[in-house]
Amino acid sequence: MFKTTQDFFTAGELATLFNIPKQTLLYYDRIGLLVPEFIAENGYRHYSLTQYLILEIVVNLRKLDIPISEIKYYLDHKNSVSFKNLIDKRSRECDEIINKNLKIKHSLRFVNKLLSNIEDVHLNNITLEIQDEKTLFISDLSSIKIGKQRLETMAKHNQKAFGKKHFKEKSVGWIVDQKKFLKGEASNSLAFFTTVGHPENISKDHVILPQGLYLSIYFKGTYHKNALFISEKIASFLSRNQLQPLSNIYVLPLKNHWLTSDPEEYINQILLQVKYEE
Repeated sequence: MFKTTQDFFTAGELATLFNIPKQTLLYYDRIGLLVPEFIAENGYRHYSLTQYLILEIVVNLRKLDIPISEIKYYLDHKNSVSFKNLIDKRSRECDEIINKNLKIKHSLRFVNKLLSNIEDVHLNNITLEIQDEKTLFISDLSSIKIGKQRLETMAKHNQKAFGKKHFKEKSVGWIVDQKKFLKGEASNSLAFFTTVGHPENISKDHVILPQGLYLSIYFKGTYHKNALFISEKIASFLSRNQLQPLSNIYVLPLKNHWLTSDPEEYINQILLQVKYEE
């Protein structure tokens, strides 16, 4: 049947009306989403008013980032119920994206706060402060001596503490035997730890660091290179101020390989729960 082109849109005309590339219409034709009403002898594609209305739906649903496959299915099953289902599904997906981005934003704010804290620390000064209760996730190291195995343990610790999609926003610290530390004796770490807030289920892998009085000191460089100097400084402070150590030593990196390639520029914090002698 002969058709006049007067009441039809060419691909270029239709693309212009919706401000989309003509190639988009060629793609829609190729995948069967919007096939032209007819192709003239000169090869021009021509689209009807009905196809204009269909394209209006397609273009606007694409503005909502609804996939082509779902739009195609909807056009084949078009009714108000199907449309509501399509919109509700996209709304749920948006909620998931928002929640994911909120978590990322939280991590970014947290890291920025940590970076600001690094700039404010006073090195080699011992302070006493009341700290709130903390829950620590720990990974035991007491029976692991080989460096490679300790790194493997740290990797597994990170996987459990932060999850597959959770940015590692906190540094992993380590726990050192307090008695050996204060005597200036070299010793391997007892465990890795990460502060985890308040998990619903406390397990054997969690330790409660109670509220109380804590000794704190920040120092520059690696722990192993400075441990003897710091231990002597802390032991002297405890003696002068008649303080009794209550906990093991908690070493927490503030500035490490993430922020510098020079170990001499590392900054670590040591925490030790204490009380005044009676």
